[in-house]
Amino acid sequence: MKILKPIAGLLGIALLFSCSSDDSNSDSVSVQKSSLEIKATATTDASAAKTATASLAKATSDVEISEFLINIKNVELEFAEGFGMSAGDSSGSSSEDDADYLNFDELPNEILAYLDENYPNDAFCKGELEDEHDEDDPYKYEIELQSGTEIYFRADFSVYATETDDEGCEIDDDDTTEGDDDRYDSEDDFELTGPFELNLSSDVVTVIEVEIPVGEYDEVEFEMERSENPMSDLYKKSILMRGTISGTPFEFFHTFSEEFEVDYEDAGQNLVITEDNRNSVVFEFDLVTVFSLVDISNATDANGNGTIEISPEDNDGNNELANRIKEAIKDYVDLLDD
Repeated sequence: MKILKPIAGLLGIALLFSCSSDDSNSDSVSVQKSSLEIKATATTDASAAKTATASLAKATSDVEISEFLINIKNVELEFAEGFGMSAGDSSGSSSEDDADYLNFDELPNEILAYLDENYPNDAFCKGELEDEHDEDDPYKYEIELQSGTEIYFRADFSVYATETDDEGCEIDDDDTTEGDDDRYDSEDDFELTGPFELNLSSDVVTVIEVEIPVGEYDEVEFEMERSENPMSDLYKKSILMRGTISGTPFEFFHTFSEEFEVDYEDAGQNLVITEDNRNSVVFEFDLVTVFSLVDISNATDANGNGTIEISPEDNDGNNELANRIKEAIKDYVDLLDD
């Protein structure tokens, strides 16, 4: 298969963390970080494919890919179980802070009602349930709102005290708190928000380079979504492929919005980020295997315009074929060590 077009540029980037910062009185734990380069590539040459066989080469010999474009909405990395917790400390808090952290949906109804009545426009940021065995604390719940207002509730849900932190409280999109800003665990994730519009028509494309906490990640996901860029060939599409079938031009596109959970071929392998190593991973789209499993040699040009159109909304009668290609692409994307 031939690969003709150069790499396209990337769009805007934003970083989101699922952890909120702890209050200024807590001991912070320094978290080492290291750079991670996330890349993407498409395998279109049967002779270079890791699964290459004579039958694969024959099955794909009539298909040539000249362009392969995708639009990724975000990339998410989830920490492995136990990462970021001290031995014997399941809450992720420091030795001087025995509080359990509460998500918004874990708050008692009495506290929810109080916040709704008295602070309807001040979003919840984080909550703590004090150690029930510590009799020195005159309050049981500590709630901090986005404005920095801190409210302390007794065990009977009456208000013990209220104070304000001038610096305010950092809040994440999900209104959840998992512990210190410097502590991470399997409930946390590291999200990179695009869109990332990629042309995988030649070589390996860099999606993003980012500083990420050192540790182990057991899940990598990305979500493909329709492009909202009216100047792009991908406008209103999430994936686009052009090439030829036995010399006849074809175009495949799809408009799906779906998450891809990407793993290493070795099911027991996790992504391990170290401080000293150059960390890099690659999303590989194995189009050789896709077109060995999905036979497109019988795709038709029913409207006679000279191009075989394969999409959920084409006029050539290849709609079902478009869905089969999409499902095969989902099945044959892997995570590679670079």
